[in-house]
Amino acid sequence: MSLTAVLLMSACGSSTDSGSKSDGTLTIGVSYPTANSPFWKAYTDFVQDGANQLGIKVNLVAADGNEQKQLSDVQNLISQGVDGIIVTPQSTSIAPSILRATTQAKIPTVVTDRYPGYEPGTNTAADYVAFIGPNDEQAGQGIEQALAAAGGTKILALGGVPGNSVAEGRKAGLEKGIAADGATVVQYQSAGGESEENGLSTAENLLQAHPKGQANAFWCYNDNLCMGAIKAVKNAGRSGEFVFGGMDLTPAAITAIEDGSYTISFGGHWLQGGFGLGILYDKIKGTDPAEKLVKLNLLKVDKTNVAEFKAKFIDNPPKYDFKQISRAENGGQTPKYEITLGN
Repeated sequence: MSLTAVLLMSACGSSTDSGSKSDGTLTIGVSYPTANSPFWKAYTDFVQDGANQLGIKVNLVAADGNEQKQLSDVQNLISQGVDGIIVTPQSTSIAPSILRATTQAKIPTVVTDRYPGYEPGTNTAADYVAFIGPNDEQAGQGIEQALAAAGGTKILALGGVPGNSVAEGRKAGLEKGIAADGATVVQYQSAGGESEENGLSTAENLLQAHPKGQANAFWCYNDNLCMGAIKAVKNAGRSGEFVFGGMDLTPAAITAIEDGSYTISFGGHWLQGGFGLGILYDKIKGTDPAEKLVKLNLLKVDKTNVAEFKAKFIDNPPKYDFKQISRAENGGQTPKYEITLGN
């Protein structure tokens, strides 16, 4: 087996190019949650790779976890006259305000990672072109299943910030998993953020509340939180009591899976930004997306495939031809996005 992220192509219609906004270099604004994250660094790197191939200029702005800053950032991008915007809303609640601003300015917008709460075309005052993001419920359930299989049936859960679709989707997956296999969530606690520091402080509190024997697993919204939980367990002298699982496939998570301190992580969805760029490029060129809602099924990495993943996906990332990702450039073929373990 070799590890690849495969983009399958199937014939579908013919492309159209209206020529709208096609003179000169296109400029795309990209608003994303935080620059202080290996995941979002991989996300923006892939966007930049696609922009280089398609001859696009990108303006990257991080929200720093602040909804109002993100709204202001988007308004600034609009005032700069960008041709399109890719946005990952900080929360579901801020999404309509952001999309209302881009709709009023008639700037096509693609939403990634965090679902805004309604489909394209259903809110004409705050519309957007398409959504592409991870299958969060599937991943949340997959983490729980792997923990239960490793003996972690009494779970302390470190959740994401309430109010965004990613946190709610992964929590729904956790609940679906425990309903199926009989595991128990001893306590679910939002970590109040997405950083390792958030995970450390929240896990410390959970460990104080639940002495030895009451819990044996940490289910985490993301890898950063679980890295903090691993530190908290070690500092408390309780190593060996817990198994851990999360999501994002960060470098620290890969190292922890290699050394046996981390059970599982799901990820690969940093590719969503580049795929979203292709969708937005097509829209500006006059080609509508074949799919307006795309949920990516993710890579599952544990001790059985971590070496292969690291060698063939992290150390030597697969190359994508963005002229094939774009329907406006590939003769109208429809990209079908799959991130898989393949031959």
